[in-house]
Amino acid sequence: MEQSESPLQTLRRFGMRPRKGLGQHFLIDQGAAEGIVNAALEMDPEGVIEIGPGLGVLTRHLAAWDLPVIAIEKDEAMAGPLGELQEEYPNLQVRYQDVLQADLGEITQTGRYAVIGNLPYQITSPLLEQLLTTTPPPVAIVVTMQREVGERLAAQPGTKAYGALSLLARLYAGQAEIVREMPPGAFHPAPKVHSVALRLIPVENPLGSEERRKRFFTVVRAAFRLRRKQLRNALIKAGELELEHGTATKALLSCGIEPTRRGETLTVEEFIALADAIEQVTGRA
Repeated sequence: MEQSESPLQTLRRFGMRPRKGLGQHFLIDQGAAEGIVNAALEMDPEGVIEIGPGLGVLTRHLAAWDLPVIAIEKDEAMAGPLGELQEEYPNLQVRYQDVLQADLGEITQTGRYAVIGNLPYQITSPLLEQLLTTTPPPVAIVVTMQREVGERLAAQPGTKAYGALSLLARLYAGQAEIVREMPPGAFHPAPKVHSVALRLIPVENPLGSEERRKRFFTVVRAAFRLRRKQLRNALIKAGELELEHGTATKALLSCGIEPTRRGETLTVEEFIALADAIEQVTGRA
């Protein structure tokens, strides 16, 4: 796809510099941009939500497909280059707001929307949680993040990277798919770390109720707060669960989990079973 100027030229033309406080690292690799956009469009969405369009590198590729594109940008200084794209593409809408404060469900309830974006490193975890728990869910989430975070999302039980974020992704979207790996030079300014673009296909409310979801994550947090301890001891020491030795042992054995295992070895299915067993043993919802 042709583009009249590079992102670096756009920055110079508008007299702008990346803002470190907003974690701005603009994608400048056009091949990576095309691959990321194609990964979202393969899911046949009716529209796309773009997070942090910045200079509009991904935005231009998206808008050219004549789908509705809603871009959410926190930095109003980007109104120059994004305004030019809006003049060129009437199917592009730009909202200047903090995405963490946005109601994405208000958009996804109107049709099959995919989400795409280059996530600022400092808000990656809370933003991923927001995206995965949006109701109704997007048809696909294709996002770029620090490689270390991507490894945590895709981590398997028993590995060092496996934790609460891994379980969040696995619960709501199954196995994350690597779309593209990108070196620091794919961005300006170049970050100190490598990045990876992942595609997740979320499902709506996998546990059926808000109470069950809260209980699941309470158990997960307890298990990983003391991840090197035996699971029974980690659960007992988690005050919010209010478990004693006997009830913790009974809950674990009732769902086929040895009390001496560590939480970091449990699959998402075992955590679900354990959370349900704790509710049954204690009689607390």
